[in-house]
Amino acid sequence: MAANRAITVRVSEARLRKLMRARRVATQSELINTLLAEEEERLRSHAVLRETARTARAREVDDRLL
Repeated sequence: MAANRAITVRVSEARLRKLMRARRVATQSELINTLLAEEEERLRSHAVLRETARTARAREVDDRLL
């Protein structure tokens, strides 16, 4: 997909404003970029966890951190 391609989505204004207030962001663009960045980080974290799960032994995992 091209990096500069734009998309259009329908979201109720009330839902959008509620999220913007909760996140304390001023613009829709800022909200969307924040949500996308968080999702990308979540996906990276899950990939690391999956990779770790294949290599770590039970005694090496500190379950207090999970």
